[in-house]
Amino acid sequence: MKPARRRARVWGICLATLVFLAARAVSAEEERNGSRNPPVNSFVSNVTFVVFDTETTGFSPTTDRIVELGAVKFRNGEVVEEKSWLINPGRKIPYWATKVHGITDEEVKNEPAFADIYPEFLEFISGSVLIAHNAKFDISFVKAEATRAGRELPANKVIDSLALFRKWYPKSSSHSVAAVAKHAAVRTDTLHRAAADSMYVFLIFDKSIRERNEKYKLGDIYDQCGGPMKF
Repeated sequence: MKPARRRARVWGICLATLVFLAARAVSAEEERNGSRNPPVNSFVSNVTFVVFDTETTGFSPTTDRIVELGAVKFRNGEVVEEKSWLINPGRKIPYWATKVHGITDEEVKNEPAFADIYPEFLEFISGSVLIAHNAKFDISFVKAEATRAGRELPANKVIDSLALFRKWYPKSSSHSVAAVAKHAAVRTDTLHRAAADSMYVFLIFDKSIRERNEKYKLGDIYDQCGGPMKF
């Protein structure tokens, strides 16, 4: 073999090795995060989703805190597991926030801090695609809390159901969870609690998929919501 060809072959092997090692590193990082994202060509029926929602002391992820985190895990229209965490925010809950979600200082005074429940949340969402209504809000709060606690951020992709429902239900009077649920004939009893709102988003999502009777793929959902979000 000529020297030039030998050098080219060696460089080719080295490059292939580096690409392989980089891919292994990314894969290992995803495994550590517990959030290997399903490929976009996966049928929706084969994807595990987790709808999550937060209740907070206010509107600013910088100065306010999470007081409740709720999540509903489902696959192919079946609820796999539900989880809800009350969280001590380390500060007073304003009266007007309590009027919205009903959570009082007394209820959370003996509850764990966000840093203590966060590992459970990461385990719960492992391997799933996340859904949140007005996802930017919930993402910003979880990101701020995790950063303050010095913890890694979830690597899961996030679907904004607000954008998705605007696409699916253009004639709804508004696109709050309550309004879309009413438009889609999904019964609601308790609103503005994290686990309950997560359940309603799941019910609307699942009903919409079933009514369309199409072989939706994950990439189709991403396209219809304007693309997935991330932490």
